[in-house]
Amino acid sequence: MQEYRRQIAYLYAYDQGVKMRSTGFVKMDMRGESCRLGIHLKSYCCSGEPAGKAYIYFYHQNRTVCIYLGELENRNGALEWQGTVDPENILGKGVRAADTKGVWIRRPGERNYVAEWDDYPVDISRFILYPKGGQKCIQCPWFGNCERSSESAFDRRGKIYERSHPAGA
Repeated sequence: MQEYRRQIAYLYAYDQGVKMRSTGFVKMDMRGESCRLGIHLKSYCCSGEPAGKAYIYFYHQNRTVCIYLGELENRNGALEWQGTVDPENILGKGVRAADTKGVWIRRPGERNYVAEWDDYPVDISRFILYPKGGQKCIQCPWFGNCERSSESAFDRRGKIYERSHPAGA
C-alpha cells in the first residue's frame, strides 16, 4: 500500500509583516508519485483586478525561496488554486515537497497571506523568488547577493557556475 500523507495549514493575512487573522487554508495530499495542492482563500477581487499569485516556499541559506505555482482563480466567492506537482521535484526545481515549509499568496496592493506547515509566524520581507539562474544560483554561496541570481539561464552572459564569484572572477 502506498504511503499517504496530508498536511493542512491555515492561511493568515499579514499586515505590514504582522500575522493577523485566519483567512483560509491550504491542503497538501501526497500519495506515491503524486502531490495535490489545494488553496482556498476567503477573499474577493474586483472585476479586472488580478486575483493573486501562489507560491510554495522552502528555506535555503537563511533565505526563504518561493517557487511560483500559478494564478489564483475567483470561484464561488473565494480565491482558489488547485494543482498537482511531483513530490520529489516540484516543477523541475529539484525541491522535494517534504522540504517545503508552506505557501505564500501575493495579492495586489501589498496584501500577503501565508500558510506555514508548522504554524509559525514568518518574515515576509525575507521572501525571494526562485532565481532564473536555477539550481546553479541556489547552490552558489553568494545566492541572492549578486546580479547573477536574477539573470535568465538562457541569457548569453548567463553562465552561472556553482560556487562562482559574484564579480565573475
